[in-house]
Amino acid sequence: MNIIAVMNHLGVYFKEEPVRQLHNALEEKGFSVVYPNNRDDLLRLLENNARICGVIFDWDSYNLSLCEDISKINDYLPLYAFANNYSSLDVSLNELRMQIRFLSMHWVRQMILLLKSSKIPAIM
Repeated sequence: MNIIAVMNHLGVYFKEEPVRQLHNALEEKGFSVVYPNNRDDLLRLLENNARICGVIFDWDSYNLSLCEDISKINDYLPLYAFANNYSSLDVSLNELRMQIRFLSMHWVRQMILLLKSSKIPAIM
């Protein structure tokens, strides 16, 4: 079973509700979803569990430094960051190699619909 780690310390309903719906859709596709308590807990989990196939987190809470720490453990692990439409990003070309995908709430809703569709296999 593949595992998705969710840093669900979002603090606002309009972000937490899509994460809850995404959790349900991922479980329907056979993924296990875990919620690390904090950054250190996530990093320990990544070091000790090879079945983790992705991390979802809030860009405003964790930003690029979390991505860099995760990249030191696993360069190829997909990272999914919730970002506001008005978030800014200042990165170097070297940092662009990281496996970061930015999600808006609209995109998350679309992903939930695709995961619930029986025609679309889970992709991760």
